[in-house]
Amino acid sequence: MSSHPIAVLGENLVDLLVSRDGTVNAVIGGGPLNVARTVGRLGGDARFISGVSADAFGTFVREALAESGVELTLATPLNQPTTLAVVELNAQGPQYHFHLTDTAAFTLDALATTRALNAIPDLAVIYFGTLGLLVEPMASLGESLVVEAPSETLVVIDPNCRPSAIRDHDAYRARVARLSARADVVKVSTEDLEYLHPGVSSLEAAREMVHQGATCVIVTDGAAPVTALTSELVVSVAVAPTTVIDTVGAGDALVGGFITWWTGHELARHHLHDAATLHDAVAAAIEVSRLTCQRAGAQPPRRDEVLELREWRWL
Repeated sequence: MSSHPIAVLGENLVDLLVSRDGTVNAVIGGGPLNVARTVGRLGGDARFISGVSADAFGTFVREALAESGVELTLATPLNQPTTLAVVELNAQGPQYHFHLTDTAAFTLDALATTRALNAIPDLAVIYFGTLGLLVEPMASLGESLVVEAPSETLVVIDPNCRPSAIRDHDAYRARVARLSARADVVKVSTEDLEYLHPGVSSLEAAREMVHQGATCVIVTDGAAPVTALTSELVVSVAVAPTTVIDTVGAGDALVGGFITWWTGHELARHHLHDAATLHDAVAAAIEVSRLTCQRAGAQPPRRDEVLELREWRWL
């Protein structure tokens, strides 16, 4: 695959997975970290932009990035602790409780971060997501970097809403709307849409994001078909039956798979309006997500695991 740099901006953290029997398992996580690892494992040129702690968990984060072939753009270890998420695993799906204040992930120097991003040659994609959209100083800096991204850079936003961590709902929704105005792709779940646009159907909520300026909105709904909308079309792609071990990181794997497939085929913004191309990209992304669900601990598949899939063939 040719090199098309993909910058992933957002948090890294440790998920403390708490099972119903009280067992606790610590795993490296955070939506953007999972996206970066997915891109790297699939052979993409992933550049991760996040503050990483000097503590033991920070060491694990660095090792996880290196093991997945991801370049950490801001390499200097920080004295702040690693961000933590307590994840309750139950039949209704994972429930999150966050420890965010004064943690390393969000502690970005504006000048250093901007210089690092601008130094990436021929930047193909900038992704911004999850807690980075609401924790300062990353939130305001990330918004600025996204809004000012060059027109040829594909912008991908994944709000991955965490209501328990959001203090000002109106301000958060306003930020997502501003980011959507520049976004080429917004990936959301039906739960995200219910939070962002309460009281309307998922389809209506996704159309509202397109109306706000997003070129394409990709909507996931568990095992139900994935829907991709633009101003001109609606594409629905079925999800094959899957033996699920856990769903942590499933959405991150999907968006990381989409980005890698898209850049690997050297596609641009205008191709999002082609129904057949959009269908193939979403189908490939679904397969990456399905493989991730079949193993524990948000472990996205590697390039050699997906290359034989019909949906993943390169042009």
